[in-house]
Amino acid sequence: MISEQTLLQRVLILADESADWQVAGLPQLHRILLCLNEYTELADQRAPISVSIQWKDEPPNGAAISDDPRLATLEVTHSSAEAVRNEEAFDLVLSTRVFLYRHSVASLFESGMAPDLRGAASWEEKLDRVRGALQSAPDPQIARLWQYLADPLEIAACERAFLRHAGKSQDGLVSRHLNRPISRFITHSLLKTNLRPTTWSLSIFILPLAGSFALLQGTAMSIIIGCAIFQLYSILDGCDGEIARAKFLQTDSGRRLDSMCDLIGNVLLAVCLGIGLARYTPSVGYLDSFYIAEGFAAGVCVLLSEGIVFLRRSRTTKKPVITALNGALYQRHHEFFHRSGILMLGETVAWWLVVMTKRDMAILAFLVLAIAGWPELILHLLLAVGAISSALAGNAFFRAPAAALPQEAS
Repeated sequence: MISEQTLLQRVLILADESADWQVAGLPQLHRILLCLNEYTELADQRAPISVSIQWKDEPPNGAAISDDPRLATLEVTHSSAEAVRNEEAFDLVLSTRVFLYRHSVASLFESGMAPDLRGAASWEEKLDRVRGALQSAPDPQIARLWQYLADPLEIAACERAFLRHAGKSQDGLVSRHLNRPISRFITHSLLKTNLRPTTWSLSIFILPLAGSFALLQGTAMSIIIGCAIFQLYSILDGCDGEIARAKFLQTDSGRRLDSMCDLIGNVLLAVCLGIGLARYTPSVGYLDSFYIAEGFAAGVCVLLSEGIVFLRRSRTTKKPVITALNGALYQRHHEFFHRSGILMLGETVAWWLVVMTKRDMAILAFLVLAIAGWPELILHLLLAVGAISSALAGNAFFRAPAAALPQEAS
């Protein structure tokens, strides 16, 4: 937590026509204000930040900014360039021509991004001083937190650069090198609409339903098509998170919805593949019922392993114990891996096990196996990984009674 002595209190924003430029789904001024609000949440700052918006010309009628309830932590005032006293001091000075990345305000503030604007002969000189202060920041990492937009023609390149950093540390190898490049291309277009992340999550859920229907047909081609549809769903499933991070729309309910859709999709994949393989197998003997039973067993294991993690997700250890795996794991899985016993194999081995069994890797591997003519192996792997995950999750659950762990901070 940032100490009270170093909290951000006063911010000046130089605003001109660029305040209304739509970049990555938000007007520039709105994005800066949301970044400031994000800072107050991360710093646990209860005192509101005083934000002075100095307009190149007269403030717009009503000085209207979005009635976004998330901006309640800011005290915003508007004035023309002539109305601001030169002797006023600010902790941070920005411009609506500066595109900010997420979680950038703290670093900019700590780097002393408050250029002296006294004596500036023109508006352009003020902008030059702000840009110069950004470029001369002592920490070279600061250059990765912002982009300066001199012209609207630079917006498209700025959006593409921003989306290249819109992934998550938990992304697997397939997501990072295959799925994300495709989903970012689609998200770039979606950000120009008013589509919300939850709407996208629900709208694409038709894909696992269609994939499951294909698997049920029980032919070699239908299984390939079904696995291909699930791979497409795996790619498009990244867009909702990219939209949410770009527009500051992450919510617990959205994360739960996304996790629930993934869970249902995984169960449908296992069950429908088992039924499809029973129809696909030439024999009419014991293999028919065997594949159906195996499919349902794999589905139950998937439900059990994720259900245990879900029950324990509101609990956490007092401090992080896992080190090498922190970036690869979602928060809800930290306790699972810490208490499951898998770390006895060593952090490196555990890291590779996590990476190689991630959903993105599994879905692509299933498509490859279907094309190779080994659909039975898909079901065997689903059952084996599901059973092992259930056993580890159960071990983690019974080794740590709920009362023994403190509540996770909200």
